[in-house]
Amino acid sequence: MSTQNESSKKSVIPRTSITIYGGRRDEVSASAKRLLDISDDEYYSTWINLGIMKRLGFLFEGGVESAGGLGEIVCMFAVVIIILAMFTLWNVAVVFLVVAVLTILSGGAAIKFLRAVYVTAPLSVLDTNQVDEFVQEQVSLGRFVRIEGTHASKNMSKLTQRTSAATLTFRTGIQFALLVASVFLIIQVIYYFMMNHWLSGLNEATRVLEIQILTYFGLLFLFGVILMDVGVLMRSRAAKSLKA
Repeated sequence: MSTQNESSKKSVIPRTSITIYGGRRDEVSASAKRLLDISDDEYYSTWINLGIMKRLGFLFEGGVESAGGLGEIVCMFAVVIIILAMFTLWNVAVVFLVVAVLTILSGGAAIKFLRAVYVTAPLSVLDTNQVDEFVQEQVSLGRFVRIEGTHASKNMSKLTQRTSAATLTFRTGIQFALLVASVFLIIQVIYYFMMNHWLSGLNEATRVLEIQILTYFGLLFLFGVILMDVGVLMRSRAAKSLKA
C-alpha cells in the first residue's frame, strides 16, 4: 500500500530533465516537439515553485490521512489555508519584488526566471545530438537552458555543457537572493513585534546593531546578484561562440 502511495506521489510532478528559462510556452514546446520529438504530456510551464507546492501537497494529503474526526479535519483545512495564504504573500511580496530588482541589476535577464518550461522526457530516451541542437536553438534566442543532473550533460557538446553550467549559476544566484530576502522579511516582522519599530537603522538606541544586520544581509544579497550576473555573462559568452 505504501509503495502505491509513493509511486502516485512521484507521478504528480514528473522529474525534470531539461529546464528552459525565458521562452513562451508555445514557442519552446514547438521547438521541443520538432527537435526532441516529445509529446504534449512530456513538458509543462509554470512560474510557481514546484518544490514548495509538492511539499504543500504532501502536507495536505498527510493531514487528511492523519485527521481522526471532523474537528481535526477543520483545523487541518484552516492550517492549509493559512499556509497557502503565506505562500501567496511570499510570491507577491518577495518573489516579484526581488525579481524586479534583480531584473534591473541584470540588464533584464532575471525576468526570464519567472517564465520557465520544464521538459520531463528522460534524457536516456532523448538523442544527444537532438538535445545539442535544441540547446543551440534556445541559446540563439536568448534563453537559458539547464540539463538537470550533476553529470547529465557530460556526453553532450561543449556549448550544451557551458550553457547548462551558466544557467545553473544564474538560477542559483536568483534563488540565493530570494532566500536572503525571505529570511530578511521574517526577521523584519519578528523584530517589529519585539522592538515596536522596523529594522531600518534609523532608531538611535539600536542604530549600530541594525546597521550591522542590514550590512550583513546586503552583502549576502549582493553575493546572489554577483552569482546571477556571472551566469548571465557565461550564457552570453556561450551564445557568442555560436557566431564565431
